[in-house]
Amino acid sequence: MNNKQSGFTLLELMVTVAIVGIIASIALWNSSDMLEENRAENFLLELKRNISYARAQAASTDEIVIICPVPSTATGSSSNLECKNEWGPTSVIILFIDKNNNGKYNNDTDSLLRMMSEPLSNDKIKYSGNIDRLRFNTSGRITTEPGNIIYCPNTDNENNKALSVAQSGTAFYLGDFMLTCE
Repeated sequence: MNNKQSGFTLLELMVTVAIVGIIASIALWNSSDMLEENRAENFLLELKRNISYARAQAASTDEIVIICPVPSTATGSSSNLECKNEWGPTSVIILFIDKNNNGKYNNDTDSLLRMMSEPLSNDKIKYSGNIDRLRFNTSGRITTEPGNIIYCPNTDNENNKALSVAQSGTAFYLGDFMLTCE
């Protein structure tokens, strides 16, 4: 009688589990960097679209349009929002038509165009130009200082991305950037 058994030996099973473990650890290690890079890139590309929209809105309506950060706690409770210096995780970026030309959003007179969601609490944002707003005049140019908006998705400054805003009001995605948010 020929008694043949089929199946895996313990050695074959251990080698298979080791290979699967190594592949899984490589995939998991690379995905955290990729998620940080995607988060930074998505935020800056959304901001770039909003800058283009603000520029077009200013030129087409002959009105002053402002992009600035406001405290995220004040957006639901206040009809008057003042631009602040912090472009980071405790702020929301808003776009509004500044009809009374005072640089502050007033619910009674100004028109809120868009509001971006706030970044994650670990992330930082730094604007190297005018520290509290981008102001577009009726020709679509910015009347504030041009600069770079740097998005830092972690504390080790490994996956920083940047967006450059020119005096003409156009925004250019720069990608990987060596400067930090500090």
